[in-house]
Formats: sequence, C-alpha cells, structure tokens
Amino acid sequence: MRKVAILGAELFEDQRELALFGLTDIEATYYTCKDPLELVEQLSDVDGLIVNLEKVTSELIARLGNLKVIGRYGVGVDNVNLKAATERHIAVINVPDYCVDEVAEHAVSFILAANRKLFSSSALTKQGVWGKVKDLKPIQSIKDITLGIVGTGRIGMKVISTMLPMGTQILVYDPYLKQENLPQGVTLVSLDQLLESSDIISIHCPLTEQTRYSFNAEAFQKTKRKPAIINVSRGPIIQESALIEALDIGTISFAALDVMEIEPPPADHPLLNHPKAIVTNHIAWYSLQSEIKLRDLLVSRVIDYLNGEPVPSIVNKF
Repeated sequence: MRKVAILGAELFEDQRELALFGLTDIEATYYTCKDPLELVEQLSDVDGLIVNLEKVTSELIARLGNLKVIGRYGVGVDNVNLKAATERHIAVINVPDYCVDEVAEHAVSFILAANRKLFSSSALTKQGVWGKVKDLKPIQSIKDITLGIVGTGRIGMKVISTMLPMGTQILVYDPYLKQENLPQGVTLVSLDQLLESSDIISIHCPLTEQTRYSFNAEAFQKTKRKPAIINVSRGPIIQESALIEALDIGTISFAALDVMEIEPPPADHPLLNHPKAIVTNHIAWYSLQSEIKLRDLLVSRVIDYLNGEPVPSIVNKF
C-alpha cells in the first residue's frame, strides 16, 4: 500500500479526495501543521506529499527517503526546493490549468476599482463626505488610461483579452514574448518603458530569483504617472517597504494586493490600514468551481504519477 500525506488539511474539508483515493491502492492521510519538519516521523515512509503553502525544504526532502512525488496545491512552486527534489528524482507537480478566469477577474476588478477610485470614495463616504470629487481627482475614462501588464501567461493574457474591448491602451513587458504573439492593439515594451508610461500596472509573473523584489524603490522611482499597482501573483515580487514609501510620497497612487511578502501578514502591517491600499486575503484563485477542479486535478495527477501514468504538469525534469 502506497502512502500519500496531505498537508493543509483545512483546504480539503469536503473530502472529495478521499473518494478519489478510495478507487486506488493508495492510502491518504491528512495533517495540519506550520512546519512539515514537525511531522517528519509520521511522513518518513510516504510515497507522495501534497502541500499548500508549507515549506518543502532540502532538509525535509533529505529525511523522506521513500518520497517519489510532491504535489503543490496551486500554480506557484516557490515553497518547494526544486533543486533538492530534482537531485533525488522526485517529481514536483502543480496545477497551472485552473483558476485562470478567477485570478484574471480579481485583477480586472482591482483595475476598474482603482481607476474609479472606489476604495477612496467609500472611505470618504464613511467620513461623511458626499457628492464631492475634489479629493478623488483625477479619474479618467477607462479607454483613456494606459494599462501595463507584467507577464503574459494564461492569466496575464486573460486580463488583456478582458480589457481590450474597453478600449484601454495596453503595454506588456515579458522577456520571453515576441510582438507577433500579442493581439492587435497591445504593445510589447521594456520594463522601464512600462513603468514610465502606465497609469495602472498589473503584475502576472511568477516568483523567481529574477522577479523577486523587481518592484523596488528603484523601479518605483521610474514611474512618471503615479500609477496604481495591482498584484495577484506572488507577494515577494514587490518590496513592501519600498511600496509603502512610494505610497506615502505619492510616487505610487494606490496599491491593490491579493498577496503579501509574508502570509498571513501581521495584524499591524502598515499596508492593511494604509489609506492608499487595499489587501484581500489571497483569495483571487477561489470560486466554487475552481476549488473542486484544483483538488480533483492535483489528486488525480499524484495518483497517476505513482501508478506510472503520464502527467501533464511536472515542473522539474530529471
């Protein structure tokens, strides 16, 4: 009997996976923990490990001598030590083909709300200010703004296809893309050009060593139009200390974030109560449908891998 350990048990409350595992000769066990090393004795003989945001370190991998596959409950795998897994010939599987519409919708909601300054308007209403636009100026028509998109994977392209019919001018930065691969009306530019020319910037790139803190003080100083910044990708792409300073001095006009450097952020984090920021609790991925799809796809792919079947989303190669 092969064994799979599922961490982040709170994410699997409806136990759909138990039904899937019940059709196989694989035994599934659910755990809740902050640090998987706390469970190393219980995990010592597992063949598969499914994780959410738990850190799968080189130390943990070294101590799980029977491990063959790691399933990441989501798209990003920055919490898994890919080098250590690859050296051990342990497959790392993610689910890149879910929640595209949901995250794009969240980003577009942020973009439209930031452009109309809905969050600031709501705050003024609570202060008793009614019918006055003085403190909200300028608000532009959506077709007259320039939107900068950083990263054009599935989600970035979905945001582009949603915003294009509104007449928005769209600039794109993606070092792996060519202009001919973009829709008509979308312009590929350098990151510096995007920073200088955008009214709103929406981030859709993965977290890598190249993108970590790529939005820092130096980047914010290159902005010319006091843009709003949207991040539904990964928190550490933005250096939060630099963002707070940019908001305070007005280099950045507004920040709408679904992800943070440290999650969950401390209750006294300056961005949580900043008048020029809104933070949602890393829920851009969620809909009833996407949650079911994510669980079923990940579990079925882990089962397929352990059964020697081909799997479409192995992140590492060995």
